[in-house]
Amino acid sequence: MATKAPPHLPLFWSLLLILLAISPSGSLAVYVTNHSISLEEASVRDLQHALERNQLTSRQLVEFYLRQIQRLNPILKAVIEVNPEALYLVDKADNERKAKAPGSLAGLHGIPVLVKDNIATKDKLNTMAGSYALLGLVVPRDAGIVRKLRKAGAIIIGMASLSEWANFRSDYAPSGWSGRSGQGKNPYILLANPCGSAISVAANLVVVTVSDAVYVLDEIVVLDYRDKVTIKASLYITRGGYKQFLKANGLRGKGKKRLKGKRLGIVRKPFFDFGDDVVLRTTF
Repeated sequence: MATKAPPHLPLFWSLLLILLAISPSGSLAVYVTNHSISLEEASVRDLQHALERNQLTSRQLVEFYLRQIQRLNPILKAVIEVNPEALYLVDKADNERKAKAPGSLAGLHGIPVLVKDNIATKDKLNTMAGSYALLGLVVPRDAGIVRKLRKAGAIIIGMASLSEWANFRSDYAPSGWSGRSGQGKNPYILLANPCGSAISVAANLVVVTVSDAVYVLDEIVVLDYRDKVTIKASLYITRGGYKQFLKANGLRGKGKKRLKGKRLGIVRKPFFDFGDDVVLRTTF
């Protein structure tokens, strides 16, 4: 018969996570536009700026994130596997940066990336969708987006956890759980829904801001010759990419003026439970 966990345990884990988060981790700062930014909060553009000016190396950057994973992952279960070739790849990136002229490198050169454990990588990482049933599976090739990320210079440092089989294992399996990683935790509220692969993002185990998503989108939203659906979709890709719409100082104005002229996507028909929200339905 199952027994309930003592009520004080969630508080214990929350306090432990806070202590880990504030404990010294050898954190680095990058100097950007007359002020320094900690690596936990740095964006892709901040890191590109620091790498171009030799204020930071890709090895320093990746070693920082690997330390973060080592410190926080035992509780959060955010990363299923770390790429054993990560440091070799970053040294290669640093050597390329020394040999080539500034500005000649690809847009995500030397930037570390985690991919979800159901996205195939043709390297020493396993692709298992969180299930031991696929342990040792050899994939035939990189997934299309992984191929594009590598071409853009990104370094795949590991696999992010997910709800096993992308939440298709069972109707009753808890969100964020997989046989391989165990139960993932929300880094802010340990008992809240962790949403699987979002854990590593929320815990700053990789670089991510809204603008970072745009940098990645520009690299992967191109025609994939193995996917015929992208032939039609490519007709709607914005010429010149999406980075051109980023503003250095964020959104300007107050209230509704901040969103004036912006195009928003609203889910009218719920997909499973996504979009079936009282606030969304009332607002839109």
